[in-house]
Amino acid sequence: DPPRAAPRACPAPASNRDLIVVHGKKKGGFAAEMMGGGDENAATTKKAAGASKGTAPHADEVCPCGGYPTPGLPYARCCKPYHKGDAYPGDCVTLMRSRFSGYAKGEGEYIVKTTHPENPIFKDGSKAESGKVVSSLADDVKMTCKKVRFYGLEIVQDKGKGEDEHYVGFKYKCRVVGQKGFKELAEESHSELSSFRRGDDGRWLFLDGVTGAVE
Repeated sequence: DPPRAAPRACPAPASNRDLIVVHGKKKGGFAAEMMGGGDENAATTKKAAGASKGTAPHADEVCPCGGYPTPGLPYARCCKPYHKGDAYPGDCVTLMRSRFSGYAKGEGEYIVKTTHPENPIFKDGSKAESGKVVSSLADDVKMTCKKVRFYGLEIVQDKGKGEDEHYVGFKYKCRVVGQKGFKELAEESHSELSSFRRGDDGRWLFLDGVTGAVE
């Protein structure tokens, strides 16, 4: 695909904003894409590689999601309370942003906690010797975090479908982290339309996603 224009500032959530589904490629969503399960034809834009990874995080570091609802909000006052179990997102946009930060921070248990049991990756899991399905999602997230740097989250669509389903379209950027002493690989731009469904306790959970499905 041709290079896209520079990303817009994240618009505020609007429940009446229409979804724009243009060319969904692969179900499985963000997790599948980053763990090697995404479709090779999913919309990506590669740019020249930049400088190596920045300095170690500190107390005032901006949240990986960009800060919400206030742009630039520190991680400690944005997504960290969700990751540590001190709070739970009350809407799907907040949940999406906290999950993005969860991938960036390697918070595998949080990703599992906020994934619907019917999600394909979570549901398939891996069979233990006893025959019981045990999900490897948490460990996969932690490994992915060590290999990929996530940033530039932009929420572009937000729409409900009844009381128990919701859709959030977003874009993000990432770089595969090179080995020590080497520069990171080229920047990649991705997009996804994520679906959410309420769990048995009424909380929103990530159900599935289609990569390359929003513009």
